Amino acid sequence: MKKLLLGTSLASAMLVAASAYAEVKVGGSLETTINTRETQTSSATGNSSPTSIGHETDIKFSTSKDLDNGMSLKAGFDINNSTNEDQYVTLTTGATSFSVGNDVSGVADNVSQEDFTPYVAQDFHSAGTGGNIQGIETAHGANGFFVKHKGDMATVEAVYSPSAGASNTTGASSIVDHSTKGSGYDIAIHGSFGVEGLKAGYGMSKVQSTTATENDQEGKGYGIKYAMGDITVGAGRTINQDVATSTEDKVTTYGVTYNVNDQLSVGVAAGKLEVEGTANDEEYQTFQVGYDLGGMVVTAGFYQVENVGGTSGSDNENLEIRTVTKF
Repeated sequence: MKKLLLGTSLASAMLVAASAYAEVKVGGSLETTINTRETQTSSATGNSSPTSIGHETDIKFSTSKDLDNGMSLKAGFDINNSTNEDQYVTLTTGATSFSVGNDVSGVADNVSQEDFTPYVAQDFHSAGTGGNIQGIETAHGANGFFVKHKGDMATVEAVYSPSAGASNTTGASSIVDHSTKGSGYDIAIHGSFGVEGLKAGYGMSKVQSTTATENDQEGKGYGIKYAMGDITVGAGRTINQDVATSTEDKVTTYGVTYNVNDQLSVGVAAGKLEVEGTANDEEYQTFQVGYDLGGMVVTAGFYQVENVGGTSGSDNENLEIRTVTKF
């Protein structure tokens, strides 16, 4: 009888909890890209790749509630291209939040070079230019414990991952990350620091090696961005270390955008990837334009990459048209 009563009580509590969390928010986006690339090497004339069309879908589920102890709870997950990801449970008290999950916040990745360089369309890292620019090699993509404090001047956040997971060569120049990763952490600070229109920040990441033949994986990033009315300017730098050789690659990007009116925006950006021991730097340029149709945003970006892989005369040109619809 006691077991029956206990089971009934537990079931009732679960039903009450389910009822309390019945309100679920659902949102998402559909992104479509049309991309054409022309490649050229020192030993061959230009070669145009067939135009490709890509889609990315993202559906977000979330719920939130004020708890009896005065804290607030938020939980959710994403379904990105049919893959369940970015699960999280967050407890917040005042300006401080504690989370357990996967990719709850970018942490050090929030201060990669693309976070300080203004873009109308996509940054070099995300646009698939055929070059090797990347963000910070971080631990935040694995399951971990997150803490964030939002102050008036800046936000401070950190994540510790007991097991940062496994990955292979990144493909970015000669930089290699761990074939097998141990534990890792990210720390970052970013904010306006009391100056209206300003964003500045610094972040670092470290993932332990699990083998004697590899060094610990380390990355850092920093930059500054400032908005003055319709004009935004900014620059950022990301540095990653090869775990096998301890050599570094350094990514520096900078740009400016201008809002012509409420619908039309234009922007230019440039950057370079420096790799120790490589004679030539990869160099990047882009011109971009965006138009808000009210319910759908259309952007076009023309990208140029020179000295791909550090090879003189190996160049790419990309034209990408992108639409983003949110619901």
